[in-house]
This record gives sequence, structure tokens and C-alpha cells, in this order.
Amino acid sequence: MTILLVTVVLLPSLALTVSNAYQDSLIKAKQSELESMTYALIASFEIDGSQINMPFNVFDDRLNMPQSGYQALIVMNQTIVWQSSSSMLNATPLAYPQAQIGQSIFSDSPNAIPDTFLYTFTAEFESENQYIPIKFYIIEDKSAYYAELDTFNQSLLQNGLWVGLLISGMLLLSLLSVVSPVKQLVEQLSKVASGQHYSQADNIIHGDYPKELNAVKDSVNQLLLSESQQRTRFKNALQDLAHSLKTPLSVLQGDADIPSQSKAPIEQIDQIIHRQLARSVLGKAGWQAQINMLSVVDRIIESMDKIYRDKQLRIELLCSHDTFMVAFDTADAYELLGNIIDNACKAAVSHIVISLQHSSAGHRISVTDDGPGIPSHLQQEILTRGKRLDTYKQGHGIGLASVNDLLDLYGATLKITSRPEIEGTRMEMNLA
Repeated sequence: MTILLVTVVLLPSLALTVSNAYQDSLIKAKQSELESMTYALIASFEIDGSQINMPFNVFDDRLNMPQSGYQALIVMNQTIVWQSSSSMLNATPLAYPQAQIGQSIFSDSPNAIPDTFLYTFTAEFESENQYIPIKFYIIEDKSAYYAELDTFNQSLLQNGLWVGLLISGMLLLSLLSVVSPVKQLVEQLSKVASGQHYSQADNIIHGDYPKELNAVKDSVNQLLLSESQQRTRFKNALQDLAHSLKTPLSVLQGDADIPSQSKAPIEQIDQIIHRQLARSVLGKAGWQAQINMLSVVDRIIESMDKIYRDKQLRIELLCSHDTFMVAFDTADAYELLGNIIDNACKAAVSHIVISLQHSSAGHRISVTDDGPGIPSHLQQEILTRGKRLDTYKQGHGIGLASVNDLLDLYGATLKITSRPEIEGTRMEMNLA
């Protein structure tokens, strides 16, 4: 935008200003030139009674040569009493500017003689004991002026183009020197945010930047390192808590003296603790590394083949790429996809299709089985946070509580397609 402003607005404006200034200086130079010629003409003029005395050839050869572009007139009592040899005018003195005695007039566009410069001065001369006003006129054709002005403007245009290109190039280089480091920093931040560039051992953002951007880079690296360390400490603390609670709960569960009515609440407490601890460590950090979901699915399929060997399921994997990179925690990916695929295996009769696709909205993973399907009233409950469908023995219920938690934490969505008239269920996950 700056380069466009300089090239299209400022440089033409500057060129116009220079052209106008040069034109004004030319006009002032013409005024001074014609003024000097007028004074020299006055010095050559003599009057004796009613007789005008002027030399045949005046001081300036331009007034002696026809078509020189310069002409001179002397007017007395509104009558032309002398013309230069170069004069080619059918003069009408009354139409010319009339200066007062002792004064001069300069005009760069007189109405009586278009496209000319005119300078006139009125002087008094003594003759026969009286003072007679004599008007002196110098007239110059503008053709030479126009030619000189055109030459200057053409030179100004040519040189201005080169200067404009030079200035634009310098501005462009200067802009690139500023924008390039910023663009590089933004690209690295985008890669880190999408999980394409993540390292806890080294600085996440690399490269040499200007002083101001180096401060930003160091601050971001410090923030990311602190976030990673805090998340690690949080997980470790929760694991320590789980380990600390496990022993006393095991003692209570194994104590035969505890009333039977208390065992169920103790078992429930144990399940709640494990569930809440698991939920607290689910989900990606603010800056999550990418993992290959295709490898995760492959390993889950291997496990399902062993677990459901008796069912002789055919699990088909569809993916158009060799890798399927998604910013996701590895453990969370195994829990999410493991639960979905495991439930599909429970519900399936013989065939399961797992599809991994990239879309404009993100990443899409779908799992389709050929089982009996899910009743419509249970489909809504599956997608309701906090609802558990563990009593649904045909699958699609066991473990879906953690699936819902993970989907919420990762900002993902789950769409279930299952109709009574068509056997089978399709679970489609859309990951950011």
C-alpha cells in the first residue's frame, strides 16, 4: 500500500510541482529578459520635435531578423512611430495593455496577441518644452518557451520514472526486510499451534530476528516451556494422588468387617476417583504436537482382531494418504478411537469400515458397523454430556462417557447415523 501510494500519488504530485516551479521560473526569466530589452530600446530612442530617431539596426539582433520570435514597437499618441525589422504584426496599439508613466506591465497571455509574452513600459521624453509619453513594447512568440518546457517535462518524466522505480524498489526491499521476519515468526507460531513443530527439549521458536522480535520469540518460548512443565507437573500430581488413594481404598475393599451395605459406596468412590482423575488429564495442551492417527488406528485394529477373533470380523481401513497427522495426545487418541472401534466390534455382525479423510473443516474419522443399529431415543442420550449407556449390551454404550469428555476437550464433534430400516451405525468424528 505504501509503495502504491508513493508511486501513484506522491511521485506524480512531486513531478507536477517541479514542472510548475520550472514553468514559473521560465516566465520570470522571460520577464527579466524582455525588461532588459525594453530598457535597451529606451536607451536607443531619441525625439527631436516630432521627429523620431532610431538606429536602423538596434542593439539586439533578434529584433533585426524576421521570424526571430521577437518584435518591438514604439507608440506615441496611440500611433506606432517605430517597429523593429523583425516585426510581422498588424499592430493595433489601442488593444495592447496601457502602462502608466514610469510603470511597466508584463503579460504572459495578452488577449490581443495570443501565445506571446508582452512587456511594456511608458516613459516621458522632453520635446519642445513639453513632456511626451512614449510607450515601448517588446513581444516574444511563445513557441520557443513551449519547446523548452516540453523538453524539460519529457526529461522530468523519463528521469521520474527511473527515480520512481528506484524509490519503489528501495521501499519494497525495506518493507520485505521488516515483513519477512514477522512472516517467518507467524509461520513458526502457526506450525507450533497446529502441532507441526513442537519440541520440549529445545526452544520451540528458532531463528534470528530483529531485536524487537527476538524479545517476542523468547517470551513465547518461555511461555510454551512453562505451559508444558505445568501440565507435566499437574499430571504427575494427579498420578501421585491416585496412587495415594488406591492403597487405603484397597484396604477398605478387602476388610471383611466392613458392613456389606458400605461396600457398594466404597466401590463407587473408587470408580469416581479413577474416572475424575482420568478426565482431568484428558485433552490437548494449548500447543499440541501432531501424531499419525493412521498408525494409532492400525494398532487398534490389530488389537481388535485378537480380541474378537471368534467373531471373524472384517475390518476395512480407508485412507487416501500414507499419514493422517492430527494435533492430538497419543494416549487420548487411543482412548477415543479405541472406545469407538471397540463398541463397533461389539455391535458388528461381520464387517466394519474405518475411514480417515481430510476436509475443509478439519479432519474426519468415521467408523461404520453392520450391527443392529441404535434406537433413535438412545442416540440422543449418547450425545448428551454426562449420560452413560452402559446398559446397552449391543455396543455403542461402553466407554462413551470418556469419548464425550475427549470430544468436548478437543473441541470435536460426534455425529451418529443409525436408522431402524437400515442395519448398521455410522459414528463420524470431526476433529479440528
